[in-house]
Amino acid sequence: MPWRDRCEFRRVIGWTKGRTAIGNVKPYSGGLWISYDSRHFHANLSPMSLTINGLVLHRTDGVRLLGPLSLCLHPGDRVGLVGESGSGKSLLVHALFRALPRGVVQTAGESQVFGTLVSQIQGEDPTLGGRMTWVPQDPRAALNPMLTLGEHLALLPGFHRRERPGAALARLKPLLEQLGLPTDQGLLGRFPHQASGGQRQRICLAMALSCDPELLVLDEPTTALDPLAQREFLNLALSLQRERGLGFLWITHDLALAAEACDRLLVMYGGEAMEAGPTRVVLARPRHPYTARLLSAARQEPSTDAGYLPAPQHRLTGCPFQPRCLQREDSCATWGAWSADGDVDQYGVKKGFGLRCEHPL
Repeated sequence: MPWRDRCEFRRVIGWTKGRTAIGNVKPYSGGLWISYDSRHFHANLSPMSLTINGLVLHRTDGVRLLGPLSLCLHPGDRVGLVGESGSGKSLLVHALFRALPRGVVQTAGESQVFGTLVSQIQGEDPTLGGRMTWVPQDPRAALNPMLTLGEHLALLPGFHRRERPGAALARLKPLLEQLGLPTDQGLLGRFPHQASGGQRQRICLAMALSCDPELLVLDEPTTALDPLAQREFLNLALSLQRERGLGFLWITHDLALAAEACDRLLVMYGGEAMEAGPTRVVLARPRHPYTARLLSAARQEPSTDAGYLPAPQHRLTGCPFQPRCLQREDSCATWGAWSADGDVDQYGVKKGFGLRCEHPL
């Protein structure tokens, strides 16, 4: 990046050196800001929670892409969204972070994080990016090739905490060491293309944790990693989750990973919720034919199923799994409501079981 552009970037996000501090007030980007104490950054804020109630997404041409979908997440929960590509998992994350692709709109339902409607969160609010953060699927696309890794790490603290780059990197040094990343300019002074795939993914995780979040959304973060790097990343993520009491929303199509990383699963197909429940129960006794088919594929068992997920505009009315289901009957075209058994919360997905199928196994 040319020096003039780099200076302009620093000016926009407030990385000017400023004058000597007077009392507890420091110059910041031509204005004044009050020093933050990171220990009290989340003080007096509502407790961690994520509630999705009847969320529906459509294309602007009227084709439905997702929902209605409901989900609850509480402190320490580790919820996995599983399903093959095109099921709507990543689209849900884009909706949570108000980053829907062009041509996609939310037409029904609502999402709340920490008791606040996502639609009402303003740009300066620390909720998105501060308290709830996102680890993307592809770090190569997520990282700006014009910024060094150290500049990436200082972005969120600079925006949400008004923290200077040097102070942010000093505070994050123990985290970087825990993630197995060097803390000197040998790595932090590099640009993304000069780091390995595993290092880039760990930088994305460090960025997500840079403001001490309470809820972490991981969008298939191990897809681009080799098996050894996947195992290391999973161990690191679970260690940090236990240490910090993080809530996890982990999106994956890898059932083996979901079995280790998540204590509750929501199975999706064609933008619809198929089945939900404790991971050990869903994987041991699947009730929806699609969940059973996923398990069979994960075990590499022989199958006569050669179907594929149709494009949204070509999906049948009712259960989207109809064309591939061996238990299909005419009633599947009308598809009943989501049903919940046992001890459940108001949305039927926190405890016990949830299912939407006319002819469960």
